[in-house]
Amino acid sequence: MAHRKAPTRENLLETRKQITTVQYGKTLLEKKRDALLRTLEDDRRKFKEMDKEFREINKRISLIYSLVRMYEGHSMLQLLKPDTSSITVRVEKFSLMGCRFSQFFPKEMSQKPGIRVNYDPALTSLYVDDLLMAISQSEKILWPYINLKSKITSLEKELNKTMLRINTLEYIFLPDLKKEETDIQEVISERERQERYSIKKISRKKKMKA
Repeated sequence: MAHRKAPTRENLLETRKQITTVQYGKTLLEKKRDALLRTLEDDRRKFKEMDKEFREINKRISLIYSLVRMYEGHSMLQLLKPDTSSITVRVEKFSLMGCRFSQFFPKEMSQKPGIRVNYDPALTSLYVDDLLMAISQSEKILWPYINLKSKITSLEKELNKTMLRINTLEYIFLPDLKKEETDIQEVISERERQERYSIKKISRKKKMKA
């Protein structure tokens, strides 16, 4: 701190109270950090498994799409065009250890825009059915995938902020307050020593006069 307090006992007690408050705040932040780390560790593990599944489904969709295009032609893909109606999404806010994050849910009326199935299954290959099944599997995992990714991103940002606050308290505020406490204590101690010396000197003079 650029500004230093006057070396008085009142300011010494105030500085010690500030040190206690900062240490308590640091302890609370460390508990928050630990809780965020535990949650993130669990969510990252879940997301890793989900991401692997999601990528495998997309690879399968890409492969089957190529087969449908090869055996059925572009005209079949036109019949399987996705529904162009927009999806209405409901956003809900959640909070964990002071960290707010959003979760997204499609409203019931627009939950499954899906695909317009305008073809005769008897006249097409099984690849078309496989493609529709793979897309259906992708839709089931899509929203949990988005929500978990959104949650992890928010928690990581909050963790970085928490770590920055802990480091600021530990390496800036606490050392500065402790130094200020030491400086004030040294000045007060020196002043008391001088006062005791002056009192002894005056006492000796009185005794000599007596």
